[in-house]
Amino acid sequence: MIVSILESDWKYLRKIEADLLATLCNRINTKSQKILNEGSLSEHEKYLNLYRHIKKSDKIIADCFNDWRRSNIDIKIRALWHHDLLKDGHLNNMSDGIRTLVEVL
Repeated sequence: MIVSILESDWKYLRKIEADLLATLCNRINTKSQKILNEGSLSEHEKYLNLYRHIKKSDKIIADCFNDWRRSNIDIKIRALWHHDLLKDGHLNNMSDGIRTLVEVL
């Protein structure tokens, strides 16, 4: 389902993009620290777990933020919602069309 994005929605998303990315990076970094601080694992096991975590996280960052254009922002909105970055408070600042898009998910 392709949704026509209102100018006001686009401007709001551009405004919060950096905060959403920072939230995701904080989540990734926090989990990375937990992996590195796991005392029961060998250094190699920590490395392997960290590698898998970063690889998976890089895919999430790409899904949510790479190629951020108005023409594909509906896909980005779905990814942001799926990865629990876009919250109800954000949706309250957007149009009914965006809220409907998320409700379908």
